[in-house]
Amino acid sequence: ALPISGTPVGPAYDALRTAALAGAGLLDTDDRTLVRETLWAWDGSHPPVVLRGFPNRRERPAARLAVLAALAPYRITEEDVAAWRRPRRGDAGLVRLIAYGAFAAVERIETTMRVRAARA
Repeated sequence: ALPISGTPVGPAYDALRTAALAGAGLLDTDDRTLVRETLWAWDGSHPPVVLRGFPNRRERPAARLAVLAALAPYRITEEDVAAWRRPRRGDAGLVRLIAYGAFAAVERIETTMRVRAARA
């Protein structure tokens, strides 16, 4: 990897991280914990066709969207988005929530890579 100190990459990455992780504010404490625990339990594989163990869209729509964004964004459905939009949530919040889930996955993968590199 190229050193990023003194280049625009480091601050740009930090700005992206800050913006994405702001989406965590759309989750309550229990949902943030669920997202974090789900990501730490993730083995890197694609989720099965039947999403057992994923948050229920009716009971925890924000957590479900964040976990799907992290592990299987291609599996987000119109029903998932509609469940989260109730009562009055707009596109800006949806983007923040999806960005949070996606970046949480980036951080999970990055942590795994650092651990492996330290062992080598």
